[in-house]
Amino acid sequence: MNEHQNRDFVTVQELSEGFSEFSLPQTQELTGKKIELYYEAGHKAVYYFLDETTLVCTVESEEGSEKVAAIYQAVSPRKDIYFIDFVWSYGATKSVTTILDLAQGIATTAIGILPGKEEVLVSQFERGDKGLPLTSVTVDFEHASVDVPFTPDTLKHARTADLVGKRMQWVYSANDAYEHIYLNENFYTWQCLKGIEKGLCDTDKCHYFKLDDNLYWFIWQERIVPTIGSVMEDFNAMRSYGKIYGYETYEMTKVTNFPVGSFATLLNETTYTFNK
Repeated sequence: MNEHQNRDFVTVQELSEGFSEFSLPQTQELTGKKIELYYEAGHKAVYYFLDETTLVCTVESEEGSEKVAAIYQAVSPRKDIYFIDFVWSYGATKSVTTILDLAQGIATTAIGILPGKEEVLVSQFERGDKGLPLTSVTVDFEHASVDVPFTPDTLKHARTADLVGKRMQWVYSANDAYEHIYLNENFYTWQCLKGIEKGLCDTDKCHYFKLDDNLYWFIWQERIVPTIGSVMEDFNAMRSYGKIYGYETYEMTKVTNFPVGSFATLLNETTYTFNK
């Protein structure tokens, strides 16, 4: 009997097996380039893409400068739009995902942080009683201008409710398929239709940004097994591209960050008759 069969919710490492089958190939368009991101909050990040797999990120702020070299993922589902992702492993480990939009000269970065064991052990009852978020995973979003300082006129990727009401099937591999129901602007429900988590389901915190016509950035924060998912959903191609980040095992000593991709089917769409 496999270890995961002794429990309902598998580890992120177990989940990762096969999930990269339909991921988009790494783009080579950024290789050798240096991108400067001027954030709305006042700090600056410089991404230097050394080669096809390694980047150096330098963050400069009033508090000083930090630098890290990391293995990165970069895919480009549409011209001049890039999904860039890596793990910042200098000091506190965190997930860094940047949507780089060269067509508009803007970027948005999601900083994801996994909880420690003490945070994970706080029950849902206690979280409700104390008014805490139901998930112990945190994600912060930062807007930036590309290669020029951020100004009050700088555009931003906007949050959207376009996906609310859609019920989608996402096939991640020959063996893995999930259903997503986008409930409202803050939550979605998932269930595994086929694969290692078949029969499991939950409702989790999520975020939606509109990047282009029929192109969205969807981020979710799982609460049972602390996980961050971050994908571009392209409703022209009916595909998704992105990553999943979490602890390898329940011991919570090492993280894993792996690319994912999927093919989509719109199952149905709910339209509400009352005013929102």
